[in-house]
Amino acid sequence: MKTSRRGRIVLSLLAFVVCLHPTRLAAEDFAFHEVGARAAALGGAFTARADDIYALWYNPAGLAFLKNFRFKVNVAFGDRTVEGAWPDGGRSFHSSPNQFLGSLALAWQPTPRLTLATGFFYPYTYEASWSPNFGVISDCRQNRLRTSYWRTTVSVEVFKGFALSGGVDYVMSNLEWKHFVEPGEATITESRHELHGNGWGYAAGLLWKIIPAIQLGARFQKAVPVDYAGTCIQVDYYLGAVDDLSSALAASPAVSSPSNYFLSQDVVGRMTMPRELVVGAAFTPVWRLSVYMDVQWDRWSDFGDWIFEPAEPGAIPDYGIQGVPLGLRDTTHVKAGVEYRPTRRLALRAGYTHLQSSVDEANRTLVYPDLERNIYSLGFGYEGPLFSIYGGDERISDLSFDIFMRYAAAVPGPSTYPGYELTYTSNRIVFGVGVGFIF
Repeated sequence: MKTSRRGRIVLSLLAFVVCLHPTRLAAEDFAFHEVGARAAALGGAFTARADDIYALWYNPAGLAFLKNFRFKVNVAFGDRTVEGAWPDGGRSFHSSPNQFLGSLALAWQPTPRLTLATGFFYPYTYEASWSPNFGVISDCRQNRLRTSYWRTTVSVEVFKGFALSGGVDYVMSNLEWKHFVEPGEATITESRHELHGNGWGYAAGLLWKIIPAIQLGARFQKAVPVDYAGTCIQVDYYLGAVDDLSSALAASPAVSSPSNYFLSQDVVGRMTMPRELVVGAAFTPVWRLSVYMDVQWDRWSDFGDWIFEPAEPGAIPDYGIQGVPLGLRDTTHVKAGVEYRPTRRLALRAGYTHLQSSVDEANRTLVYPDLERNIYSLGFGYEGPLFSIYGGDERISDLSFDIFMRYAAAVPGPSTYPGYELTYTSNRIVFGVGVGFIF
């Protein structure tokens, strides 16, 4: 196979530039996103399939069966809306930030049955940016959580058709939070948090190709505690003398200019990225048709609460402990996918995912209203030779190309959280593409 060394270098650099540029995904829950385009088209049911470089996330044991040097880039774009409405039909809250996210994976098989791989993913990411027409003092004007995983693994085919893998995760997380605190007679105070943290974890995978028509897979991912540190700034906004602050806020969505001080305090907090266990099965009754099924458990109950406190109690200024209880509970997700191949190089895909809500009515807030949802997906894929545009039959590499679309319909979720007895609704559509090369 003829391969252009210069072409490899250019493509690799472009991939890193695209995927390591700061990106985000605005979601209504922490774990909506599927990091790979091929897996997303199959509803995320990829644990027993694992035949793409993004197996690095879904089940790194599958990498032991992938030859040569590979890398792949995935990007996702989307639009979603979350709304919280009062039961009496009064003023509602609206959040609809834009969405864009990228990821990258690389793998190399230096010797048969042994593969080394590394990749950068954003699996747990959340953002809310609520409309400012508040009729009450809000516990959340805006918040954002962006958690990235840098995973490095070794995968080995222990004996024919059976592979194991293990790897290390370096986790980086940033969060922001803006909310109002108790007002004075003529002012309202906005509190702004910005924190960063990191931690270490590990992941392991297993893939067993029992016979060509049946495969079984499993992945385990360790919980990762993240200790956050950063600052809290409180800003006073002058409203003038008013008798009814709620009415003043409702009448003035853009609260007027701040007073002349921004006082900063060091704050800390802790949250734990979830432990995950996924098992999956793949069935191929005929070579043109394959069916996939995954069941995934997430231990969100260890995540903790959205609470931040002074790094040094008693320091001046002392804004005290601020936060909102999340009360997350463990969830079970069911994922299913089907693939039809009109030819050996082309694939048509569809998927379905049912995601449980991780919060109950008592803990559903503007900070995190997480809703139960059904997700429907469609996709297309090609994997085959890529030829030079300059010279006829010069084969540069093999191309891996996948596109997908996902639509999420959320089940309306009521809240009994004191002061915010809203009913939340949401809808979302996401498009994505994955482009990779095999040398």
